[in-house]
Order: sequence, then structure tokens, then C-alpha cells
Amino acid sequence: MQQLRIALEWFLNPDHLPLIAARDRLRAEGLELDLIVPDDHYDGFEALADGDVDLVVNEPLHLVERRAVRLTSHGCFFATDGGVLMHRVALGRLAAGAPVRIASPVSNPTTDALCRDILSAWSAQQGHRPDAAAISIEPAGFAHIDNLVAGFDGAWLAFANVEGVSAACRGLDTQLVTTAEAGVPNFSALELIGAADAAGPVREAIARLVDALAVVTPELRRDPVQARALWYEASGEPRSAEADAIVDASLPRFLAPVRRDVEVWRPMWRYLHERGGDVVDEARFEAMFA
Repeated sequence: MQQLRIALEWFLNPDHLPLIAARDRLRAEGLELDLIVPDDHYDGFEALADGDVDLVVNEPLHLVERRAVRLTSHGCFFATDGGVLMHRVALGRLAAGAPVRIASPVSNPTTDALCRDILSAWSAQQGHRPDAAAISIEPAGFAHIDNLVAGFDGAWLAFANVEGVSAACRGLDTQLVTTAEAGVPNFSALELIGAADAAGPVREAIARLVDALAVVTPELRRDPVQARALWYEASGEPRSAEADAIVDASLPRFLAPVRRDVEVWRPMWRYLHERGGDVVDEARFEAMFA
């Protein structure tokens, strides 16, 4: 049995249903997908550099950050709306110039600046210009909704089909301030990211995964009942209306066939580059999709 080790971007969730479905299909064909849940958002890239995993699933935002290991895209299998999920009352305070605390799975100059760009653009649309320093971003793990309940004003790197749905199901009065609303190029998606110098057998296994995704993704989209059953079987999570709603909201977001496309993420790269972010140069960015 050949093994393909895949580091996820955070805890197993319905965004990963195509990988789960592909795992079941490929297991019967002699390829075992090992889906690895990280402790930290960047664990997968460190493991890839160390040779401990073969593939990373993460947002394309992190694909263009400078790293010691040279990366390559194997395509995008999921895209959604994303941004900062805020308590509405906190948005009122932000518009009034009061400080707000934002929970994030990761805090660094690139991601923090994007969060502040999104919230500042939203405030400007309301006729206010808050001090960016009033937006405090704190690393607080992956549990966005728990962080909101615990007292944070907002959760950054939130997805509409997961956290947006969860917040509504739990009766939280929130608003997802999206990248689109702020005029920031979208990056709320999941890419299959590998090492540019991966060995032939690893590349062949990844190609088999991409081929399997082309088959299982349309099947998932056509059959929500089976998709929900697959999620409960894989996660061990008890059935609930919230989980059903998240799966149903996720299915239209899955992409097939999976393709690498430099033009999809070029606006994101250009935005970060022009903003002075620590991103790869254009030649290296383009090489990831060659």
C-alpha cells in the first residue's frame, strides 16, 4: 500500500470532504491518503520542508509567502467567501473608533495587515476611518466560534460555509466582512501544495489524487444525503442540524476538475506585492503553476 501524507490547514472539517471521498476510493486502488491534523496553521509547511509530509492543504495566501522550501501548486479544490467574522455590536464599536480584539489561527505581518485592510475598508464604507492600531489581532487557535463566544470581537480567516453557518445556527449576531466587500482579492480557498522537487513517485501519487477528485467531487455535489453520511462516518461527530447545514453550504464550493491556474491567484499576489508584503517574486510565483 503506497502512502500519500497530507497536512491539513487546521482541524478536519467539511471543507475536506473531497479528500475524504478520494481517500476511500484510492484505498481500494492501493493508495492510502493520510490526512494529518496540525497543531499550528503553518505546521504543514514545516513538515513539507522536513520531508515528513508529501502535500499541504492550505489557503493560496500562504502559497506565495517566502519559504525555504520551493513550492508548487497542484490545483485548487475548494473556494468560498471569507474574511473577518465580527459580532455586529463590535462592528459598531469599530466604526466609533473603539479598539477591537480579533482572534486568528496565525498572526504575522502579512495576515495581520490583510485583516486590518478588510476592517478598515468596511469602516470607510460606513464613513469612518479607524486607527489601524485599534485592531488587535491575537493568535488563538482554529476554533473561531468558540473564540467569539469567549469574548473576542471577531475571528479572522473565517469561511462563510463553515464559521458563517455555525454562527447563524448558534444564534450569534454576527456579520462576515468579506474580502470582496473590502476590495481585497479573494484567497479563501484550499490549494494542494507540494514541494517543487518532489520525487517522481510522490508526484504520481498526487496526480492520482487529482484524478480521483475529478470523479468524487461531482458525486458529492449531486448527493447531499450521502455527503452528510460520509462526513459523520469520517469525523465521528454526532448528527446535528448545524453540521448538516455546514455540509450543505460546502458542497457548491467544491471545484472539479482540480486545475492549477496562475491567473486565479495573480490578483492576490499583486495586491500583496504592491502592499509591500513579504511574498515571492513574480517569476517564482509563476513557476509554482508551470
